[in-house]
Amino acid sequence: MKHTILEKRDPHRMLRDALIEGWFSVENIPVRGEGAFLVMTLSGLIRRARSTKRDRIARPADQYGPMRTTVIGVETGNYLAAIAWRPEL
Repeated sequence: MKHTILEKRDPHRMLRDALIEGWFSVENIPVRGEGAFLVMTLSGLIRRARSTKRDRIARPADQYGPMRTTVIGVETGNYLAAIAWRPEL
């Protein structure tokens, strides 16, 4: 029995699909003091996060992934590479 080969996660495709579904680009992500929000990480996870930056600084897109920025996970306190965000529902 042959197994289907799983498609590798493509962060550029994940971002494109997220923007179509109503997520926002990290170009306008909330800054420190504006509260927690949901982020989609570079690996495709959805987490609650907050920003510790005073300015919106994002790493430009490259062959490894789309434009991204670092945020802090609310539950874990870990750094996350966010590619998209949206307000909490």
